[in-house]
Amino acid sequence: MSKEIAKLNNDIILSDAGAGSEAMGQDDIMIPRLIILQSMSPQCNSRDGSYVENAKPGDIYDNVSSSFFSGEDGITVVPCKYNILYYEWKKDRGGLVTVHQDSSILDTTSRGDKGEYFTDEGNRIVPTAEYLVLVTEDDGSFSPALISMSNSQMKRAKQWNAIIRRLIITVGDKRINPAMFWNAYKLTTVPEENDKGSWFGWSIRALFSSDSGGILENLPMGQDIYIAARSFVNNDNGKKIKVSADIDDDTM
Repeated sequence: MSKEIAKLNNDIILSDAGAGSEAMGQDDIMIPRLIILQSMSPQCNSRDGSYVENAKPGDIYDNVSSSFFSGEDGITVVPCKYNILYYEWKKDRGGLVTVHQDSSILDTTSRGDKGEYFTDEGNRIVPTAEYLVLVTEDDGSFSPALISMSNSQMKRAKQWNAIIRRLIITVGDKRINPAMFWNAYKLTTVPEENDKGSWFGWSIRALFSSDSGGILENLPMGQDIYIAARSFVNNDNGKKIKVSADIDDDTM
């Protein structure tokens, strides 16, 4: 009897593929943020309820699965879409107030000694570069995530944008700047410091040259990844992507 049931199991499992989640659309799935862990991150504190075993400063933390990647080894990502938002934080690190979509909010602020933007209430407005990416694995699997860069990391975002915009490839008899998801990038973390302290920041390296064929010819499942990235851009239709709200006020 048990052997007969065992024979049926695979057939049943295959026939049940996706069962129960038919109504689950993109709006029902939370996209994680990838956050660089710092020395004060609760995930690195063994006495904190958010502690993640073996996590250390410089690791890259997935705030939905509570897993992490080695910051030294890094991750491979394909960027799908870029945006810049304006996060409003309460004074004295009191938490997030709201996220502004338009830069016009800066017109209502005053400037601090180091160029910061402050509201009349004393809240701080922090311009934040955000990248919707696909994190790829060696076997060709991939999953979406969001990477935010603000304050000290805005210069990294500008460098990344420059690399993306300067890439020129030849398609037929035309030379074009391809979609940002034509290429993949290795993201690792590196130590940084200034007069306010030390922390870990992003290091970004393009993986493929202009004559290499990009992810289409160099990544396992490259065409599938390209199509998935393209669908994120073309099917968004201005709708807000549901992203985990867990984000720190990085004042470095």
